[in-house]
Amino acid sequence: MLDNFVVHEMIEKLKHKYMKLWWNTNKSFPVLDEEISVKEKKMHEKITNQFTNELFSHLKQCPKNEAQRVEWKNALAAMIRNFGHQLGINEDAVNEDFAKELPLITHTFISNVNAFNPDMQLDKMMQALRNAWIMNLLQVLFKIKVEYTPSVFAYSMLYPYTDNYLDNNEVSFEDKKQISKLFRSRLQGEQLEPNNAYEEALFNLVGMIESQYSREAHNELYESLLCIHDAQCNSLSRNNEMSSPYEKDVLGISAEKGGASVLADAYLVNGQLSEAQVEFAFAYGVLLQLCDDLQDAKEDLNNGQMTVFSVTLEKWPLDNLTNALFDFANKIMADLYTNLEHQESDKMKTFLKKNLTLLIFEAISQNHVFYSKEYIKAIEKYVPFRMAYTRKLYKKLKKKYSKFVSIEGYTIDDVILMATEIAEF
Repeated sequence: MLDNFVVHEMIEKLKHKYMKLWWNTNKSFPVLDEEISVKEKKMHEKITNQFTNELFSHLKQCPKNEAQRVEWKNALAAMIRNFGHQLGINEDAVNEDFAKELPLITHTFISNVNAFNPDMQLDKMMQALRNAWIMNLLQVLFKIKVEYTPSVFAYSMLYPYTDNYLDNNEVSFEDKKQISKLFRSRLQGEQLEPNNAYEEALFNLVGMIESQYSREAHNELYESLLCIHDAQCNSLSRNNEMSSPYEKDVLGISAEKGGASVLADAYLVNGQLSEAQVEFAFAYGVLLQLCDDLQDAKEDLNNGQMTVFSVTLEKWPLDNLTNALFDFANKIMADLYTNLEHQESDKMKTFLKKNLTLLIFEAISQNHVFYSKEYIKAIEKYVPFRMAYTRKLYKKLKKKYSKFVSIEGYTIDDVILMATEIAEF
């Protein structure tokens, strides 16, 4: 373990290391896997159209009777598995424990969300769940048991409670500063009386982490929570105004926030970390943050949030920045193979790399108007679907989602939550 380890100092060191790596990335068009023919793309699109129609039809048939719902859920699981197999995706592509435990963890997580906050909207719940899955991925990579823990729940729930609160333009800057100050005191271990339900929820989530990890034995863990809190607060400085990137450390803010976030994930799944684990968690967090920044570039621009991608929009095409992101991802994943080498995680490494590539492809598709026509034409050769189809698919899914009503009168959110209940997979 790391002796006399100071998390703030390590984050500052790692931030500059990966900022330097970013500036040294190759801006040339990336080397990708084999090209996918138009014929294959159309076949993928046909399979996806059929699955989408069957999926929503099946969701509308969600029965009221609980006994009948077991069969309905098992049929849904089989339908999803079959779709994955048709596209070449199956359970063998991931770690066995991860594939086995994920449905159970998802069910437990959602059940506890409903108990903790019955009014939480599905999109916020899914945001929290995404972080829980990242923590489960880290459990595989660190060779520890894939499981649901109080800390997995608590830290993942802090996302919709803190990050979204700080990003909310309807909340005044003074209110944000005040709640941030109180929350920081609670993270430092102070026992505070909450002034309202929001503060009570925040404080209770910290208490869940304290129930699993004592402060005396896990000083670095709690310091990592302070680091991500400070990084979130620091990101406020780039909101609500567009200025020159020379005035603010735009890349550094993203790197610190993303890296500190996944570093805290890592501490909360393993308690203590080796140097290799610290470095990978931080680097992977930076990479995920940059992928999110590309995905949200237009929204960030409209909201006055400065990232390397949003400040580029409408001034220059995103071609070279995206090439840099591909190269950055390749370098991070190469380090993963070097620093966390063990047979059990090999599948997860390949799984992560493929998903990162698809994540970037998706971001390119959604932001296609900000790329040169030549770039879109070149990158489309490697994407499983035609990009025009992908955009139409998103519109179709949104329309089906917004107009959904089951035969029993359930909303789409109701049905999705019932579908995540334990089924006989």
